[in-house]
Amino acid sequence: MKWVKTLFWMVIFFFAIIFSMQNQDRVTLRLGLYPIENYHWEVPKVPLFVVVLCSIFFGILIGGIGDLYRRFLLKKNLRQHQKTIERLEKEIQSLRGPGLDQASSLNRDF
Repeated sequence: MKWVKTLFWMVIFFFAIIFSMQNQDRVTLRLGLYPIENYHWEVPKVPLFVVVLCSIFFGILIGGIGDLYRRFLLKKNLRQHQKTIERLEKEIQSLRGPGLDQASSLNRDF
């Protein structure tokens, strides 16, 4: 199974190299804030494949952070439910009392 994973990553790497070789065009990134007309941010010309690969990387990063937050909430919810279950089981044990367990076992013998 490990060789399948290695093959998968080799194919991804191969396509990334081909993609980067075919997209060497240089682009300029600009960000201007509309209310402030005199201020705009500009990046020197970079190859197009860098822009695309960085976009993919940041998308995966943001998705991973969202997934970690969701997992944190689920674990917190699970801990709360486990504490509720333990509390309810203790309450059941206290309501049963010590004499009821012995009486039920005596009824089974007859």
